[in-house]
Amino acid sequence: MILFCEYVIPEQYRDAYIAWVKADPERWRGTEILENTGQPGVFVEIRSAGNKEEAKEIEQERREGRSWIEMEQWVKGGREGLRIWTFRQVKISE
Repeated sequence: MILFCEYVIPEQYRDAYIAWVKADPERWRGTEILENTGQPGVFVEIRSAGNKEEAKEIEQERREGRSWIEMEQWVKGGREGLRIWTFRQVKISE
């Protein structure tokens, strides 16, 4: 399963957000952070989860825990600006 988090960091906060991310690489272990090339400031985080329960735990931490609270100040729309989806693989062939 993949947990996909998406949010927008307005241009005036982008440098502060990037510096914050880089200041604590351990916080982001196992997370891929990507920025949209056509829409700068639109970021996604991709995290792997072994099962539904793990995905739910990651989502709860992301919404309520240490990784969210500090960056809320930069996200467009604040806490409500964070969108999280969990995807499971569709097997095309067995």
